[in-house]
Amino acid sequence: MQSRLFLVGFMGAGKSTMGPLLAGRLRWDFVDLDEKIEHDQNRTIREIFETEGEPGFRRIETQALTQLEGRKHCVVALGGGAFVEQVNRLVVARLGVSVFLDCRLDVILARCPADGTRPLLQTPALVEQLYESRLPLYRKCDVCINVSDLTPDEASEAILLAVGTTVKRQS
Repeated sequence: MQSRLFLVGFMGAGKSTMGPLLAGRLRWDFVDLDEKIEHDQNRTIREIFETEGEPGFRRIETQALTQLEGRKHCVVALGGGAFVEQVNRLVVARLGVSVFLDCRLDVILARCPADGTRPLLQTPALVEQLYESRLPLYRKCDVCINVSDLTPDEASEAILLAVGTTVKRQS
């Protein structure tokens, strides 16, 4: 039985929204990897991108992910690019079950404000290119759930049904 569930998907797919719902239903902890990074680094993701660039951020992200090895019974929302890195996919495969929150691009664009908080959210054309390039990697997850037309409650229920016997609820 696995005791970690990793939510994977593009920015705006609902990882940070569904993560706490799933964690509550499983009686597990919830970890937002980006929030963990900001806390550990004492700076925002945007500041890390500005000073370290994307390669520097990805190294920090991998370190934060590997630190979860000591934690059990947690739902982890990965940043949109975390699962793109092969080293991270290997860590996730070793530590738990990966769930791809598949969400149409039009839904994602409607959910993501262009307020500068997401460093890779630039023009719609660049976002579409990034989205399309990541889809084949996201689809390597253990479970894929299309959440485009589901409420967070419906999506979390679908995820729990899909992973059912592979995760262990905490008593």
